[in-house]
Amino acid sequence: MAAELELIDLSAEQEERAERLHEESIVVDGLVPTDIYVGEPDYRDHLAQGGVDAVNFTVATRTDFAGATRKIERFRELVETRSDQFTVVRTTDDVRRAAAAGRVGVILGFQDSMPVAPTSRELMGTGTEFLRAFAEMGVRIVQLTYNTLNYVGAGACELNDPGLSYYGRALVEEMNDRGVLVDLSHCGDRTTMDAIEHSEKPVAVTHAGVRALAPMYGRNKTDEQIERLAENGGVIGITLFPPLVKVDPDTYDTLEATVHDVIDHIDHVVELVGVDHVGIGTDLNDNALDVGETPATSALRHFRPTHPEVYGRGPEEVYDPYPRGLDRHTKLGNLTRGLVERGYSDDEIEKILGGNFLRVFEAVWEE
Repeated sequence: MAAELELIDLSAEQEERAERLHEESIVVDGLVPTDIYVGEPDYRDHLAQGGVDAVNFTVATRTDFAGATRKIERFRELVETRSDQFTVVRTTDDVRRAAAAGRVGVILGFQDSMPVAPTSRELMGTGTEFLRAFAEMGVRIVQLTYNTLNYVGAGACELNDPGLSYYGRALVEEMNDRGVLVDLSHCGDRTTMDAIEHSEKPVAVTHAGVRALAPMYGRNKTDEQIERLAENGGVIGITLFPPLVKVDPDTYDTLEATVHDVIDHIDHVVELVGVDHVGIGTDLNDNALDVGETPATSALRHFRPTHPEVYGRGPEEVYDPYPRGLDRHTKLGNLTRGLVERGYSDDEIEKILGGNFLRVFEAVWEE
């Protein structure tokens, strides 16, 4: 940890302030892609050690209704076995109660709307019944696409993006009505803009970066998209996923980054639209980094070979090095230390760490 501490130069008074802020703030991670933090004994303490109070866990991605239902039940069972450390949350009050009790609030989320998709025959109507069922099960966040084309719209790895479909519009409307947050993290450019325009409730980009700093198509968002997101009342969670933090703009080679590069993305959003519309979405899997091998389902294996403009250039079987100082959940306190070093106020830091996500959750889940 000493090497990471050396990256940020704080006075004793600033160190004390950073520690207090990280402990007292409600820290929300916009995206964790794995259940290992709940299911694996060696990793169950990592989120708490990093000061994380609530997490959008990916419980289903590219599967059907039945498959997603089974995954939800399995995840719930995992949480119940560790009810002293974790609890499923449906409301912002649930998040606050969990934080006060020292438990991590588990938000059930999808990284694709495929589980919600009806049959082609049902598409003759709106076909949003599955969304209603998942909302009743406690799903609170649904990402519209995961890289590819589906009934809703296009993902970041599609050659052509036709934008939000008629069914996609109906789904966004139903998500607004059912208190399910629209997530645009892996959407193509036109689908992203269409969804922002069509949603009456705030939307989120739970885990992405700023394209002006790292030109990754789709996965990093343009200044125009971030501006529209802010006008919609939404939030973007700045990710730690290496190719979205720092790349060579000519070759797309992923470059080594540090906590400072991550905060550069935060600074850019703040300078562009203000401090109320940025948070964090780590996309971290401590176990996969420790093992040294990407999972079989990793996007690096499936999309990097053909889409370096989205996932950068680099190895496919192992992860690129995550930003130094923020390469594990247990080191998230360094983000707060970096924000203190950059001169952010207490109120601003609390918003970035989780307050902005909480505001969006409340506007979508409870109004």
